[in-house]
Amino acid sequence: MPQPGPQTPTSRPRWTFISVALFILGLLILVPSGLCTVVFGGMILVEPDGSPGELLSIGLMVLMFGVAPMAVGALLVWAGLKARPRD
Repeated sequence: MPQPGPQTPTSRPRWTFISVALFILGLLILVPSGLCTVVFGGMILVEPDGSPGELLSIGLMVLMFGVAPMAVGALLVWAGLKARPRD
């Protein structure tokens, strides 16, 4: 009769100072830049009577000044979640 193997309980990740700091810093960057991106991106949809060049310039500003900080914030949130050690 085979012996059942030892069952190891699944360990939950713990929050350390570094993981909390990365997570909070990421949220502090991600949330405001996301809101700003939504507002300026919404301007393109709300004002359809603008010239195509004006709408294109607003769209490029949204990409340049909104998406890059959002990506950095999302990367820091992800790093904070991955930095949690498991027991």
